[in-house]
Amino acid sequence: METELAGAASSHGSFAALSGATKAFVLAHPIGMAAAGGALLGLGTYYILRKTFTKKPALVAA
Repeated sequence: METELAGAASSHGSFAALSGATKAFVLAHPIGMAAAGGALLGLGTYYILRKTFTKKPALVAA
């Protein structure tokens, strides 16, 4: 029982530390985060447009 409580406390604490570290990184490096977000948005748009506009093979009636 004590180990379960200790495990729950440490997992919650590590999540809080990760959240705090993420916030600190975003505040310290806003340009890098904007560039990373823009790159992900651009790649997603490229993938969707490529998938939408590629020619599909015509069905041949036999």
